[in-house]
Amino acid sequence: MTKTLSASEVKTRFYELLKAVGNRGDEVVVTREGKPAAIIMNFEEFEQLMETLDVLSDPKTVKRLREAREYIKKGAKLLTHEEVFGEPLR
Repeated sequence: MTKTLSASEVKTRFYELLKAVGNRGDEVVVTREGKPAAIIMNFEEFEQLMETLDVLSDPKTVKRLREAREYIKKGAKLLTHEEVFGEPLR
């Protein structure tokens, strides 16, 4: 759940908000003078977002993802991790 709070309210409730962000994955939009200025979010979700942006910023990777999606739509048989690597996914 995304909450929008002023910087002064965030300052007052900082540890409570960190707990909510860490435990439930909430995001907090921090406003300054009524305008969004920053966001507080779960670090793991931030890392995933950055990794996604990194992947999507590479045109070759995006092209291969599109090709793979089309391949799957055409009914291609997908392999499991174990079939590809010879060991179960941990």
